[in-house]
Amino acid sequence: MPFHKVYADGSPRPFFRGWLHGIATLVAIPVLLHHTTLMEFASTKVASSSESAESFMIGPSSSFTILSSTLPAPAAPGLYAIGMTLIFSSLVHLVPWRSARVLEVLVRCDKTGILAICGASFYGPQLLVSGACKVSTTIAWGTVVLPVGLAIAGMWIGLGPIVFVGCAIAFGQTLWFYGFHVDDSTFFWHSLACAVLYGSGLALYVLQLGGSKRYWGYHEWMHLFVTLGFLVNARGLLLMSQYTDEICTGNDLL
Repeated sequence: MPFHKVYADGSPRPFFRGWLHGIATLVAIPVLLHHTTLMEFASTKVASSSESAESFMIGPSSSFTILSSTLPAPAAPGLYAIGMTLIFSSLVHLVPWRSARVLEVLVRCDKTGILAICGASFYGPQLLVSGACKVSTTIAWGTVVLPVGLAIAGMWIGLGPIVFVGCAIAFGQTLWFYGFHVDDSTFFWHSLACAVLYGSGLALYVLQLGGSKRYWGYHEWMHLFVTLGFLVNARGLLLMSQYTDEICTGNDLL
């Protein structure tokens, strides 16, 4: 039960820490699972008779199962990254782990999810659109994939909050794209709102401002801003999935 007062590493845990993400997880995961199905594929062997021209089937000889999503394809990577982050955050804060090592791994998985959101929210749609809405592979990799990838690698080797610079670069690219190359300003304002909410959460996390260590501390305020960011982020991805290349201007995207 999530009533422990101290984490496995000895740091204090305010009473309400993790509850917000826990509630959000209980809402988000059933929705994501509703849109996720298991698809089984069976392979068969075909043999031909040497005495006739006819072929006959032998099998099925093997089968394999994959996950399939009914979510809009441009939005799916970002939405699943949000779900993954909520799960790991809830595990970090609501389960009274006794092993500091297990807790550290879960914390890093949580941060990996946050960084994945930053990359998937822009690059996921870029993989699936074409024409005027698609930036060049060089620009996308240089401003999103590599910064986020290096940030994830840096986080796993123990670097501090500096790794979230990768997120800042990715969101800068997102704001540039939707601000200057998309006719509908809705997407720019969604991106800006995400950047402000996530940035505010990061500032609270780094500066550790406000709140009580006993009930509701700076980390809980950070969770509040980040959860609101998740909502805006998800809504923006779903809205974007309803549009195609006609929302983009004729400006060159390099």
